[in-house]
Amino acid sequence: VYKRRWYILITYSLFAMSQNGIWNTWGPISASSEEAFGWHDSTIAWLNNWGPVAYILLGLFYPWLLQVKGLRWAVVSSMLLLAIGAGLRCITSQSATATILIHAGHFFVGAAGPIAMGAIPTLSAIWFPPRERVTATALGSSIGVFGVALSFVLGPALVTESPPKNHTGNTTGLMNGYPLTDYVEIPQHSFQVAESANVTDARIRKEKDQIMRYMYYEGVWSLVLFLVILIYYPAKPPTPPCVSAVTERDEYWSGLWSLRRKGYFLVVALVYGISLGVVNCWSSVLYVNLKTINISEDTAGWIGFYSTIAASFASLLIGRFANHFARRMKLFILVLYTIGTGCFLVFTLMLIKIIPYSDILLWATIIGGTMFVNAAVPLMFELACELAYPTSEGAANGVLTYLNNVGGLFFLLVFSFPHVGTMWMNWVAIGSCLICIPLIGLLKGRFNRLEVDEGVHTEIYVEQTLNVESYDNPQNGSAHRSVQAVP
Repeated sequence: VYKRRWYILITYSLFAMSQNGIWNTWGPISASSEEAFGWHDSTIAWLNNWGPVAYILLGLFYPWLLQVKGLRWAVVSSMLLLAIGAGLRCITSQSATATILIHAGHFFVGAAGPIAMGAIPTLSAIWFPPRERVTATALGSSIGVFGVALSFVLGPALVTESPPKNHTGNTTGLMNGYPLTDYVEIPQHSFQVAESANVTDARIRKEKDQIMRYMYYEGVWSLVLFLVILIYYPAKPPTPPCVSAVTERDEYWSGLWSLRRKGYFLVVALVYGISLGVVNCWSSVLYVNLKTINISEDTAGWIGFYSTIAASFASLLIGRFANHFARRMKLFILVLYTIGTGCFLVFTLMLIKIIPYSDILLWATIIGGTMFVNAAVPLMFELACELAYPTSEGAANGVLTYLNNVGGLFFLLVFSFPHVGTMWMNWVAIGSCLICIPLIGLLKGRFNRLEVDEGVHTEIYVEQTLNVESYDNPQNGSAHRSVQAVP
């Protein structure tokens, strides 16, 4: 093994982190961006939805590129798409043109998703020995998800200007020609205060300036990271870390087709696609959900931040622990999903006032649900690779992340229906996790890839005895000695 494997892992993880963060740009600043550009909640949902749309169009091509051309081609080209997508958003702040360019940019950002989401198991298999694979996958996933956490904090921190409370950005009520934008409450009385058009226009200009500064930061960061990866990012180490790393995989398309016959792999793919597709998109529009109970954009951002940070550390901790109990992944996943589903259920019951509301419970249930479900991600990646072997890691996890984006696409499409509300989001999140619990219980199967490596490593320590001629006896005698041979 080579020390540079950690550089390869960290660089890839920064790419994945950037893709996740840029994809989640608009949810944490939805109120400001809706007023600045004249958008609606459905616009925010569609900007997030370009990720799943692009993934569905390209999600099977990029795993092929990963297997046929190698890690360098796949990562460099994906990072280029991300840099292009981030750059398109920096061109103008004029509302109509900016809206078109931002939509186009987010398609390119989404096109970088297949490698950002699904290449980490392949990287782990190519660069890391078996005893480090789950840890490497967990570390890469954790850093990647950290991008979402950063967006929850950076967005509200950089875009501080926002419309007054109860202002929707598309005000229709007027008082003497001025928009009604805020409520003033006096005991036994409440009325709206009119805001002058000059004040509104000044605020919108400031919102646009802050948003564009945010776009410039993300654009420059993406360009710099692209250049770093372009300069040095080898496809594989000079010598493999284990036997399975050089064992020939099935040809991509035939291997992909063969997965239809691997029932337990398909169960893992369905669990990942149904639950994570919904839960991650549910998190990306968290403020849209929480503003119905008067939670501010800033507070929603911090809840999203701590949720993602908790998920990152939990997945890393679970992945490191599971390294020593690789054959108990099913049990870990089952426990995590059960607790996570319980958190989402308590959160929803609190919103419909069956359980008394409290700020502590709100934070705990959102952070807990997100953390426990996402902590299972590296385990499902590795379990899918084991059950799919000798089909390539890229093909196996390509299917998982493809179904994940299909689930996310349908979830976010619901926002296109008028007056749909937000409570449905929470029931769908509960159902998507709950239905997966019995599916996880059905899992069985052999750890095919692990058995290949364990078989080889076991043989290394088997002492073998060979009969060789003794160089100490020049006579024609038949003296022999016993030596150890390491295969």
